[in-house]
Amino acid sequence: MQVYGYDEAHLRDYIKRLILKRKLADALSADLPREEEKVWARHILVETEETAKEVLDRLNKGEDWVKLAAEYSKDTSNANKGGDLGWFGKGTMVKEFEDAVYALKVGEISQPVQTTFGYHIIQLLGREVRPLTDSEFNQKKQAVYDEWLTQAKSAETVKTFDLWMEVAPSVPAITPVALPSTGQ
Repeated sequence: MQVYGYDEAHLRDYIKRLILKRKLADALSADLPREEEKVWARHILVETEETAKEVLDRLNKGEDWVKLAAEYSKDTSNANKGGDLGWFGKGTMVKEFEDAVYALKVGEISQPVQTTFGYHIIQLLGREVRPLTDSEFNQKKQAVYDEWLTQAKSAETVKTFDLWMEVAPSVPAITPVALPSTGQ
C-alpha cells in the first residue's frame, strides 16, 4: 500500500467508511419486509397482435397450452417448458406485463398484452406471499440505500469536494525510460 501512497491510517479510514455505510444501509432497511406477494405465471410470446389473437382463440377452444407455447413462443428461454416463468415479485417484469399478470385471477388467461418484446398471452398459475431469497432481499436493501443516497445528494445541505485532485499525481508515475521502445 505504501508504494501507492497509502498507509495504515488510510486503510483504517476506508474500512470505517465501509462499516458506516453498511450500518446506514441496515438502518434504512430495518423495516423492509422479508417476504412479498409473488405470482407464478406462464406466457406465450409472439411478434404480432394477430398471432396473439390466434393463439388465444386456440387456447379458448381447449388446445394444450404447452404445445402452443412450443409451437408459437419466441421466448426461447422457456418455450419448451410451456412458457413457465416461475415465481416472481413486483419490479421483476416490464410494467405492462406486470400490470396484466397482477390483475389476473389464478387460472385466468389474459388478452394479448403488448410490451417492447412483442405480444404476450399470460396465464396466472398461482399467487401467494413468499419469503424473499437472500439475493432478492439484498437487492431491495441496496435499492433503498441507493434511493436514500440519490435524495441526499440532491439536497442543498450536501456538499461534494473534489478530493481526488489532492491525491492524483501531477506527473506520470511511469517514466519514459520504462516505456517500451516503438522502434522509431
